[in-house]
Amino acid sequence: MTVATLPAGTMLQPLEAHADERGVFTELYRREWGLGAEPVQWNAVWSEAGVLRGVHVHLRHDDYLTVPVGRASVGLRDLRHGSPSEGLTAVVELGREQPGALVIPRGVAHGFYFHEPSLHVYAVSEYWDAADELACNWADPELGIDWPSATAVVSDRDRDAQPLQALLAELELSQPI
Repeated sequence: MTVATLPAGTMLQPLEAHADERGVFTELYRREWGLGAEPVQWNAVWSEAGVLRGVHVHLRHDDYLTVPVGRASVGLRDLRHGSPSEGLTAVVELGREQPGALVIPRGVAHGFYFHEPSLHVYAVSEYWDAADELACNWADPELGIDWPSATAVVSDRDRDAQPLQALLAELELSQPI
């Protein structure tokens, strides 16, 4: 598995698929792996080919995610002011052929482009809260994420999301004083 340089605190955990004539078994999460992820809620999302979800960022929770069925490119950008990797972007490939789990810390923006029909399973360290779901437009060139496609099927919310500079200003106002 090729690993790009990731934002500080972002971790890629390789997963091992055990296949036999019946199918495949893969452990998705073990607390003993010490990834710092302490899930309180798990979610499963099905996406069709060509769908892009995001770009979102959270102030209060971390994400732990994997793509056991299909294939996704996960775009990342560190938006944390003062982080050693502030402004760093990366794209991580996850899917059946490249099994892995990704820990995304709060303050790291992320979006998912699905190359084929896919299931992504993710956990969060705090219960989902709409107030903790900030966004910017996935296609904003200032975001700097090298998406695998210039077009995508997106939700109205993600299509109409603010540009990166507006999100950065919103994050600056949200920082504790």
